Amino acid sequence: MLISQFNIEELYKEYKDYCLTIAYCLLGSMTDAEDIVQDTFLKIKEHENKDKKITNMKAYINKMIVNRCKNELKSSRKKKEAYIGTWLPEPLLQEFNGEPVENLIQSDQLSYSYMVLMENLSPRERIAYVLRNALGLRHGEIAEILKTSTVNSRKILSRAQIKIGIKSEKDLTINLQKYFIDQFILALNKGDIQKLTNLLSNDVLFTADGGGKVRTAINVIKGKKRVLALITGISKKFFSGKNANVAIINNQLGIVVTENRKIIGAFCFDWDSPTQSINKIFYIVNPDKLKRNPV
Repeated sequence: MLISQFNIEELYKEYKDYCLTIAYCLLGSMTDAEDIVQDTFLKIKEHENKDKKITNMKAYINKMIVNRCKNELKSSRKKKEAYIGTWLPEPLLQEFNGEPVENLIQSDQLSYSYMVLMENLSPRERIAYVLRNALGLRHGEIAEILKTSTVNSRKILSRAQIKIGIKSEKDLTINLQKYFIDQFILALNKGDIQKLTNLLSNDVLFTADGGGKVRTAINVIKGKKRVLALITGISKKFFSGKNANVAIINNQLGIVVTENRKIIGAFCFDWDSPTQSINKIFYIVNPDKLKRNPV
């Protein structure tokens, strides 16, 4: 089928969410993902008057999105090296106050903790990992997009999985996660940090991202005692006049912080199933990563 025979507007409606998922997972930024998707469909529209034959439009769009993301990943590495503090992915707020916000393919591989781990991968490893584990593409399809052999595609994915590691246990039940988060919210709002003592693992990690624009811990904080002290400080010095509410972030329960009906922070978590505790806390307060404000 010739590209001129497709209705570009209908294609955009059909594939927009799918394309945004790919671009977001590869880049860790919905803002950049939106730019990539818009640019891709503008390029497709430019080809409307050309006799370009397309046998599989979804695969064609896939390749265009991935190629643009690959270039962006290469250029963004230098930006992250110059970043003030720890760079964390943009949290994707999907539901807040009972209202849907963003769409994302439902996959455990897209949880916030996995998005953080994917920062350890090379661009090719990240592409292989997302296309295979999050989107379920076959190795033949991935190999074509990466311009390599199927055998090499498997090797690239294997390296990625070794770097990330595989969770052998499932997350805590939703009810238990909700209980933990409710206690966390009470601690933030009322300053009763002792409620968190039994919720955190002994070697819990606290990672914050203020981007140099909001004052927060620059280095990763490790250990229950130090993390509790930090949360105490946040509660006492930062939470006056603010509210913390439960939300769905990256397919998991998280916390959104608001002030005057504006989102100013987000907490995401990684759970440790064997000990039924919070293993990692991700605290995002960089305003550039909290631009979406459905409050």
